Amino acid sequence: MSREIDPVCGMEVDSGTAAQTTYHERTYYFCSEKCLRTFQENPERHEPPYTVSKHMAAPKFGSAGSGGLENELPPEMHDRP
Repeated sequence: MSREIDPVCGMEVDSGTAAQTTYHERTYYFCSEKCLRTFQENPERHEPPYTVSKHMAAPKFGSAGSGGLENELPPEMHDRP
């Protein structure tokens, strides 16, 4: 199993157990069904809050130094109403 990045919240997920969908012939993986539904509502809008180059992730301009993950709910909280 590989580690993938949820395009909605930027969380790292395991591709073997994560929710997934295919869009434009690319498979996307999600930490929760809520993030999957959010992506499916408008897939062109979502991209992770960081850029990756040469195995290094950096926050995009204007985002928090951590990529905003300090405000991210833990995975078990995503599906709660």
